[in-house]
Amino acid sequence: MSLTGLPLLITIGVIAAGAAVGTARTWRRHGRWQALTRPVAVLLTEVLALLAVGLAVNRAEGFYPTWGDLLPAGVARHDTDPTRPGRLDRWITSRAGAAPTTPVAFPWHPPRGGRWPVTATPTVVVPADYPQHPTRRYPVIAVLADHATGAGEATAARAVQADTGPVIVVFTHLRPTAAPTVLTEALPAGLARDLRVTSHSWALIAPADLAGLAGAVVRAAPTRYPALALLDDAPEPGGVAVPADLPATATVAVIGAGTHQPGRPADRLPTALRWACRQTPAPLGGPAPLIPPPPQAGSSTGGR
Repeated sequence: MSLTGLPLLITIGVIAAGAAVGTARTWRRHGRWQALTRPVAVLLTEVLALLAVGLAVNRAEGFYPTWGDLLPAGVARHDTDPTRPGRLDRWITSRAGAAPTTPVAFPWHPPRGGRWPVTATPTVVVPADYPQHPTRRYPVIAVLADHATGAGEATAARAVQADTGPVIVVFTHLRPTAAPTVLTEALPAGLARDLRVTSHSWALIAPADLAGLAGAVVRAAPTRYPALALLDDAPEPGGVAVPADLPATATVAVIGAGTHQPGRPADRLPTALRWACRQTPAPLGGPAPLIPPPPQAGSSTGGR
C-alpha cells in the first residue's frame, strides 16, 4: 500500500475504531488480568488513533510520500532508479483526483529544505495536466515571494496557468540574505527529485527588495534563468533598478507603475506570472533533450 494512499489510511482507521470498540466492550471482562490488559488495550487504541491521524496529515501535506522516505538519512534505499524524478507524482495524482481540471497547490518540503533561509514554507503549484502526462518535464517559474506577493499567491498561480500554459510555479519565500546557490543549486536539485522539471529555460520573479539576489542568480545560472521579472510595488515609476551586468541573453521586465506592464500592486503578481509563462517553453516529452542546444552563430538574443 502507498504511504499516502487512501487504502492504508482507511485500513488503519478501521482497525483503530475496532480497537476502541473492543476495549470498551471488554472493559469489565478482563478478570484478574485487568491491571495489565486494560492499560495495554488503551495504549494500543491510542497508538492506532495517532497513527491514523499521522497518516491523514502526511497524506494532506506530503511529508513522507514513499516508504523509503521513512528511512534515516544515509540509509540505502532499494530503488531500481534512484535518479528517477517525480518522487511526489503518486501523491499529486491522489490529490488531483481522477479527472483533474485545476492546478494543484501544496506546501513543499524539499530535501534539506530546513536549512534554507525562508520566512515560510515554500509553496508549489503544478499544472492540472501534470498527473495525466507522466513522461513530460515542465519548466519552472521561481517566485522570490515576500510582502509584495504573499497574499493569494496560489490562487494567482492557478488562474494564470489556466489562462496561459502548463508550468510549475514555486513560491520560495526566501529571505534577502539567502545565497544565490539556494536558487542555482539547492532548489533545482530538490525540484528534480520531487517533480518532473526541465533543467533550463526557467523564469524568475522577484520583488524590489530582492532584485540584487535575483540579479546574482541570473548571472550565476543564465541558462536556467534566462527570464527575470521585477515587481515594482512603489506608487510612482522608477522604484526598481534593473541589476547591472546581466548576461546579454537575459530578458528582463519591470512590472509596476509607469512601465510597459502597469497595474495595481495587487495585480502585479498575476501580470508577472503571465509574462513569465510566455517566456518559458512548452513541456518536454520524455525523449526530448533536457539541455538547450548551443546558440547559433550570429543569432539574436533577448532584450531587456
